[in-house]
Amino acid sequence: MKKFGTILVSLLLIASFVGCSTTVHFNAMVDGEPIEGAKVYVDGQLIGETPTTAKLSNAVWEDPSITIKADGYRQLNTGLKKEAKAGPIVGGILLLWPMFLWCYGPKANQNFELEPATSH
Repeated sequence: MKKFGTILVSLLLIASFVGCSTTVHFNAMVDGEPIEGAKVYVDGQLIGETPTTAKLSNAVWEDPSITIKADGYRQLNTGLKKEAKAGPIVGGILLLWPMFLWCYGPKANQNFELEPATSH
């Protein structure tokens, strides 16, 4: 019985630490079609060109600003789509840890619709 408890606690600890961040995939689209090479900025810092990924925190207080820039398109300034994270919720309930602070983070796939730039 002691071995089972040790294994259970170990698995819960691993699950709770895994839930602290999410690998987010960024895509830029126009009319549902992907745009490659759009620059993606998180809180003003360039993280790459679409399609790209970044590891972002699931902390409930984190709300990074996202900027997408592509030649021929309007700059998009927005936030992330977020969702509840099951791992930290279960860890918070079972271990009574403050895991609830990491229970609402970004969705793994973020698709951003860009609008063509208008010329006058």
